[in-house]
Amino acid sequence: MPAIKQVSGARPSKKKPLAIAIAAVVIALGAYLPYKMLTSPERYLKKAQRFEYSGERASALTNYRKAAEAGSDVANLMVGDILRMGLAGEADFPGAIAAYEKAAQAGRERANFELGVIYLTGPPEVADPAKAAERFGLAAGKGVPQAIFNLGVMSAAGHGMGQDYEKAAELWDTASKIGFNRARYFLAVSLATGWGVAQDPVKAFDLAQLAANDGLPQAKYLLGLLYGNGWGVPRSEESSLDWYERAAQDGCSSLDLSLVIVNWKGDPDFTPAAKSAPAASPAPAPSPAPSP
Repeated sequence: MPAIKQVSGARPSKKKPLAIAIAAVVIALGAYLPYKMLTSPERYLKKAQRFEYSGERASALTNYRKAAEAGSDVANLMVGDILRMGLAGEADFPGAIAAYEKAAQAGRERANFELGVIYLTGPPEVADPAKAAERFGLAAGKGVPQAIFNLGVMSAAGHGMGQDYEKAAELWDTASKIGFNRARYFLAVSLATGWGVAQDPVKAFDLAQLAANDGLPQAKYLLGLLYGNGWGVPRSEESSLDWYERAAQDGCSSLDLSLVIVNWKGDPDFTPAAKSAPAASPAPAPSPAPSP
């Protein structure tokens, strides 16, 4: 009987399963990457900004929210802004607080600042001066001059913390050293009048001049007062009238001691909530008045 030849069968190819696996990965990536691009926070942010520029606030809010859900802390800031200011309908302070909280947890100093504004100036259901002081304190701890200034205002008014003119002057001094003009002005007034600090008209004049040269109308009026009375500088009627005129051209015709807080841009356009109206009233300068 003839010998049966053993024919070895073909071995399974090891390359085939590997090729299939690679193809599967490529297909999966091909589907995943476009999905990630379509749902990335950057894409939602760009869409939101386009809607915002065209005035479509509601659509902008929708996309900012999607960007926030995708992990953008900047988007949480924008959601907070729109809800706080009611730019896409009714103002939603609880919603704004929640959005700012998330941004604050991500390390955004402005979020803490805006929370301070809400707690200080918001409606009764959210107003909480103590929380405002806490949030401004957190932002101030990061060197935000607007927050430091606002804490000074709250301290001078005794709002959300004990009334303490010395502490207020100290805070304004800190903010003025960072270059915050309105703080320079209030510190100059403090030094001229002895409001929380020892009187020093010369330093008051120097600070007022810095603030005036940087464009603050109230500081220009203060310079007119200092020149006119010879406080911290040789008396000069001509210089006094010149500075009064400059202040008037900028819309300031009196010594402004209104205790109002500033917004993130540094503009003093916020007053405390209704139950704390005294904080917005002019604070009387304590005696003694500056000596000629």
